[in-house]
Amino acid sequence: RTFCRKPTCAVSVLHTYDIANFGSPVSKFWKIISNEHGLNEEGKFSGYSTEEQLEHINVYYDESQGKNIVHFTLIHSVRWNSGIYSLVKHTLTKNGVGGVYVPRAVLVDSDSALLNTIGRRQCGGNAYRKQNFVGGHGGTGSNWAKGYYGSSEILSLIVDTIQSEAERCDRLQGFQLVHSMGGGTGSGLGGRVLDHVRVSYPNQVAHTYSIAPWMTVSDEPTESYNVLLSAVRLVGGAHATYLADNRALFDTCCSSGNRGGGASAIPAYADLNHLVSQIMSGTTTGLRFSSKLNADMRKCTANLVPYPRLHFFVPGFAPLTFRGQTDTGMYTISELATQLFGAVRQQRRCTGTDTIEAVVMAAVMTFRGRGLETDRSGSIPLQPTTEWISDLERCWLPDNLKTFSYGVPSHGLENSGTVVANTTAVRDVFERYCQRFTSMLAKRKLLHKYTEEGMDSDEFRVAIEQIESLLAEYLAIEQINCSGDDDGDKKSFTSTSCMVTSSTVDGCKLSVN
Repeated sequence: RTFCRKPTCAVSVLHTYDIANFGSPVSKFWKIISNEHGLNEEGKFSGYSTEEQLEHINVYYDESQGKNIVHFTLIHSVRWNSGIYSLVKHTLTKNGVGGVYVPRAVLVDSDSALLNTIGRRQCGGNAYRKQNFVGGHGGTGSNWAKGYYGSSEILSLIVDTIQSEAERCDRLQGFQLVHSMGGGTGSGLGGRVLDHVRVSYPNQVAHTYSIAPWMTVSDEPTESYNVLLSAVRLVGGAHATYLADNRALFDTCCSSGNRGGGASAIPAYADLNHLVSQIMSGTTTGLRFSSKLNADMRKCTANLVPYPRLHFFVPGFAPLTFRGQTDTGMYTISELATQLFGAVRQQRRCTGTDTIEAVVMAAVMTFRGRGLETDRSGSIPLQPTTEWISDLERCWLPDNLKTFSYGVPSHGLENSGTVVANTTAVRDVFERYCQRFTSMLAKRKLLHKYTEEGMDSDEFRVAIEQIESLLAEYLAIEQINCSGDDDGDKKSFTSTSCMVTSSTVDGCKLSVN
C-alpha cells in the first residue's frame, strides 16, 4: 500500500434512517460531499485538486476498482449509512483516471419495498456496495417496540454488515448514526443498533444525527412515545447527538422566506431535507478536509460536552439556501456568525415574561471559503464579538466558543458557516413531547400496540423519569446562570449531574441481545 505522509485518524460512519417519516437527506448528503470532493455520478474523481479534495476522502469513501459497485438495479433494502476511515491511499492518476470511490455506508430500513425505488436513483457518487443494503419486510408501523424488540432477524444481518465494514478500516475510531426519532424504524431499530455498537465497540465514539418530528410536518399519533423512548437510548448510548428539530428547521426556513429572496414561505419536505444535508456536510468538514487544526470525532466534541448526559447539540447553517438554489455572495465572518446564532435562537420559541434565557454552554463554529481561512495574523478566525451572542449566553463556561476554518467551500456557495451549540434550549423539544407522552400514557392511549410486541408497560414510566431528570439538569443550569451565582454553585451542579448519570433503564427489560 501507499500511505500519506502523516497518519490520520480512522473513522467509521454509520447512518440509519427512517425513510417513511423524513424523506432523503442522507442521499442528498452523499451527493453534496461527492461534489465537494470532486466525484462525478460514477464515483470517479473529476475535481480540481487531488491534494485538497482527495487527501482525506477515505474518511467517507472507500477506493474500489469497480468490483463491488451497485448501480441500483438489484437493491434489496436501504437506509443505514456507515462510513469507515483508513489511512489515505491514492492510485488515481493526475488526469483523474483511476479507481471508483464508494461511500463507506450501511443502509438499512425495515421495509424494502419503499427503498427499492429510492435505491434506483443515481446520485453523485452514490454507488453503494450491494451487500451493504439491509432490509426487512412489512415495516414497523411507527411502533418503537416493534422496531426494537421485533428486529432480531434483520439485526443479525446489520451486525454482520457493520463488522464487515469495520474490518476494512486500518484504525477504527467511531460511528455516526442518522435516524428519525418519530418512526418505528429510526427510533426502535436505530436504538437497537446503537446498543450493539456501544457493546461491540466500547472504545469507539458513537455520534448520532437525530431528527425530532413536529406535528405540522408529520401526523403519526405514536410519535410522542417513540421520541421519548428513543431519547432515553440516546442519553445513555451516544457520546454526542446532533438534534435537528423539525419545528426549528421549519421556523428557520419560514423566517428566511419572509425576508425575501424568492424563497417559499411554506417550506416543503425537500427544503427541510436540503437544510439537514447542508448541516451534515458542515459538521463533518473537519473529518474530510485539512486545516491548521485537524479534527477527529473525539476532538469535535471535546469542548462541547461539559456534563456526560448533556450531549444534545443544536446545529445551524448559513447562508440558508433552498433546494436548487446557489448563493455566490461573499459574507464576512461577522455576518455568518450573526445568521448562525439566529438559527440557534430559533430553538427557544417561548418569549413570555416568565421564560428563562437559554444558556449556550459551549459552541463550535466552522467557516468555509477561500477568503475566510485565516485572519490577519494567519491563524483561525478571531473569537466572536459580544453582538453575536448575549452576555447571558456567554457566561456559563470560559472560552466556550471555538472557531475553525477550511479553505474548501461548501457546494454551491462561495463561503459558509456551521455552528454546533450545546444549549439548554434543547429541553424545549423534550418538554414538548413529555407533555403529550404523559397525557397519552395517563389514558393508556395506544399502549396495547407496544405491549403486544413484548414491551413492559413499566418501561414507559422509567423513560419519562429519565427524561424528566435530564430536563431538571438543563433547568438547573438556566436558573444558576440567571441568578448569577458564583462558581461554587456550578461545582455543586457538577456533582449533582454526576449523581444522576447512571441509567435505570437497563434494569427494565431494555437489555441488548
